[in-house]
Amino acid sequence: MHSSFALIVALWSASAIAHQSSQPDRKLDIVVLDPSRKPVPGAAVVVRGETGVTSSLITAADGRAALENPAGPNLLVSISREGFEAVENYPVTLSASGSTQIEITLAPNLQRKEQVDVRATADELNQNSSGSQVATSAARELPSRPATVGDALPLIPGVIRSPQGALTISGSGEHRSALIVNSADVTDPATGQFGTTVPIDSVETLNVYQTPFLAEYGRFTAGLVSVETRRGTDNWKWEINDPFPDFRIRSDHLRGLMDATPRLNLEGPLIPDKLFFSEGFEYEMRKVPVITLPFPENQEITQGINSFSQFDYIVSPTQLITAAVHVAPQQMQNVNMNAFNPESTVPDASVHNETATLADKLTVRQGDLFENTLSYTRFSAGVWAHGIEDLVITPEGNSGNYFAQQQRTSSRAGWLSTYSLHPVRTFGVHNVKVGGYLAGSSEDARIVERPFGIFDTSGNLLQQVSFTPGSPVHKADTEMSFFGQDHWVLSSRLAVDTGLRAESQALTDTLRLAPRVGIAWTPFAEAGTVIRAGIGLFYDRVPLNVFGFPHYPSQVVTTYNAAGQVVPGPIDYVNMLGQVDPNNPFVIHGRTPGNFSPQSTTWTLQMEQPLFRVLKLRASYMQNDGTGLVMLNPLAPPPGSALGSMLLTGNGQSSYRQLEVTARIRLQGDRQQLFLSYVRSRAQGDLNDFNNYLGSFPAPVIRPNQFGNLPSDLPNRVLMWGLLHFPYKIQLAPIAEWRSGFPYLVTNAAQAYVGAPYQQRYPNFLSIDARISKDVKINKHTVGSQ
Repeated sequence: MHSSFALIVALWSASAIAHQSSQPDRKLDIVVLDPSRKPVPGAAVVVRGETGVTSSLITAADGRAALENPAGPNLLVSISREGFEAVENYPVTLSASGSTQIEITLAPNLQRKEQVDVRATADELNQNSSGSQVATSAARELPSRPATVGDALPLIPGVIRSPQGALTISGSGEHRSALIVNSADVTDPATGQFGTTVPIDSVETLNVYQTPFLAEYGRFTAGLVSVETRRGTDNWKWEINDPFPDFRIRSDHLRGLMDATPRLNLEGPLIPDKLFFSEGFEYEMRKVPVITLPFPENQEITQGINSFSQFDYIVSPTQLITAAVHVAPQQMQNVNMNAFNPESTVPDASVHNETATLADKLTVRQGDLFENTLSYTRFSAGVWAHGIEDLVITPEGNSGNYFAQQQRTSSRAGWLSTYSLHPVRTFGVHNVKVGGYLAGSSEDARIVERPFGIFDTSGNLLQQVSFTPGSPVHKADTEMSFFGQDHWVLSSRLAVDTGLRAESQALTDTLRLAPRVGIAWTPFAEAGTVIRAGIGLFYDRVPLNVFGFPHYPSQVVTTYNAAGQVVPGPIDYVNMLGQVDPNNPFVIHGRTPGNFSPQSTTWTLQMEQPLFRVLKLRASYMQNDGTGLVMLNPLAPPPGSALGSMLLTGNGQSSYRQLEVTARIRLQGDRQQLFLSYVRSRAQGDLNDFNNYLGSFPAPVIRPNQFGNLPSDLPNRVLMWGLLHFPYKIQLAPIAEWRSGFPYLVTNAAQAYVGAPYQQRYPNFLSIDARISKDVKINKHTVGSQ
C-alpha cells in the first residue's frame, strides 16, 4: 500500500508540473446567479468535453468559476447547489481562442435529494466512490417486484439473501451493518436488525457502501445502507403499482392467493411552492412454499402494511424543514421453516416498527450549511410457538414445538447535527464538514425458553436441555459521536479525503477513534480513467440484547450415554458477560464486563474506466478484517464442578475478501439500463456470532465456537438485471443470477460438528426470469399492470 500511494503521488506531481508549463489558449468563464442576479457561491460545476473528459469546479464568492484549456469546443455544463434546481447538460460552444463567458441563473427550489452523481472525476471522491447505487425505478419493475428497500438490496453485487431470508452485506449479517434514512439511524437498538424497510416507491436514491471512508458515517463494521426519500411534486399525482394478486395453481386447480403487493403512491403540494406531501403505502401478503415439505403445510406467510409519509416545508430559499413518519406492522407465520423443521417446530411472530424524523437544513453566509435531524425509532416484537410440546431434535428431522418465546420493545431517540463549511481555497479546495450525534436507547424484554431433547435415529435420548427461569430485561444506553472530515481537491485530477471519528457507548464504557483516508486520481485525462483507494477503521455499536443476556434463561444440560446413564451432569450453564483486555491504541476501554468494541479494518482499491459512451466498467478489490466481535462460547465446568458458563466475549474475528467487476450499460439516457456484475469472494470467521442465539429467532443448540467458512460464503456470483423500453409503453425487465451453492453443516446425532464446518455446499444455483409490463392511464393517472 505504501509503494502504491508513493507511485500515485509521484505521477500526480509529474503531471501537475507538465500541466503548469503549458500556456492556456482558451478559457471558459462561468457566472452563476440567483433570480435576483446575486452571485451563488459554492455551486458545484461539472464540465464535460466531447472526449468524455470531465472537470469539476466550485464557484467563488462572486459566483464565478473558470476553466482553462477545456477539452474540445463543444461542452456540456452541469451546475448544482443546495437550495436550487440543478442545471443539467447546458450546451456551450467555445470560441476558437480567448475567453468564452456564460451566465447561468439557478431557480430556487430546495429538495430532499442529496445524491452526488458518480462521475469519472478525481475530485468527486466521496461515499459514492466506493458505493453501489440501485436504480429503484428499474428495480421495482423486476419479476421479484421488490416492494421495500430490503427487497431491492440483493441487486447489489456485495449483498445476498440467505436461504432463511436474512440479508448479508460483505459476508456478515445485517446486525453488523447500518441503515440510515434521510441521515437518521433506523436500526433496531436491541438486535441491530433493519426491520421492515421503507417502501421502494418512496425512495429517491438507494446506496450501499461497503467502504465509506467519510468520517461522518459510523456504527457499522460490514456496510452502510443509505436511503434518501422523495419529496412531493409541484402537481398532485398518484399511481398504483401491482394492483392485481397472483394466484396459486396446483394440478390445474386454483389453490388461493400466492401473493399480493398493491402499492399506492400519492404526492403533491399542500401549499403551492411552500409545503409538499408524499405518501408511499403498500399492503403485502406473500406465501412462500418450502418445496421439500408437503402442501399446504409448507407455506411461510408474511402479511402487513408499510406506510411512509413525508412533509417538506420551504421556509425560505435557504431553509428546508422535513418531517417524516414510517409505520410498518407485520405478521409472520412459520418462520425459518425447512425440510428438517416442519410447521409445528417453527415460530410465528408479530413485529412493529415506527420511526418519526424532523430535519432542518439551513444555508447561511457564503454557502455554509447547518443540518439538524431529530429522530425517534421504536421496535416491538412478539415471538411464540405453535404449542407447548417440548422440541425434539433428531438427525432425520425435528418435531414438537419451538422452544423459545419473547416479548420485546426497544426504542431510540437521536439528534444528529452537522456543519458544512463553504469551500475554502487554500492549496486547492477544501470542503470541511464536522458534526456530532447523541442518542439514548432502551430495551424492555421478557424471554421464556422451554426444554428440548436431542435423540438419535433409534429414539435414544442423547441430551436433555432445560432452562432456569430468566428475569425481565431492562436496559438503557447512551451513545455519542463526533467527526471531522476534509474533502481536499488538490487539482482537477486528484482529491484526498481525510477524517477522524470518535464514538462512545455508555454500556461498553469505551471511547473509540476511527481515522480514515481515501484518494482518487485520474491518471489519464483523455481516457477518463479513475483510480480510487482508501483505508479506515470502523466500529459497530453493541446491541442492547447483549447486555440483557445475563437475564435470559440459562441452560441446564444433561447428557446420556448409550446405556441411558447420565454422564456427566446435569450441568448448569450460567449466562455471563466477558471482559476485554485493553490492547488497542485506538480504543480506550473501561474495566467492566461487556466493554466490547467490535471493529473492522477495511481497505479497497478500485478502478473505473468508461469504454464507450454507453458502457462503464468498474473493477475493485476489498479486504475487511473484523476483530473484537461479540461471540457466545459455552465453557465446560472445571473438574469436580457442575457449574459451567455461557460466556459472551469480545474476541471474535472475521475475514472477508471481495473482487468485483461491474459493467453498466445505458442507452437513450436512462430508458434502457443493464447491469452486469461478477463477484469473487471469501467469507470466514468465528461461527458463534451472538445474533444466532440472542436474536428474535434463536437457535436451540449452542456448539463450541470454531473459526471457518461462514454460512454466507459464496465464492462466485454473476448477476444481470435491467429495464428495457419498447414501443407502446411496453417494458421488459430481465434478471438472471448464477452463483455457487450455499455451504451447509454436517453434524452427528448429538448435533456436534463432523469435520470442519461449512465445507460442503449445495449445488450451484441458476435463475433466469423476466417480466413484461405496460402502464395504463386511467383518468390521467397511471396504473401499472403485467
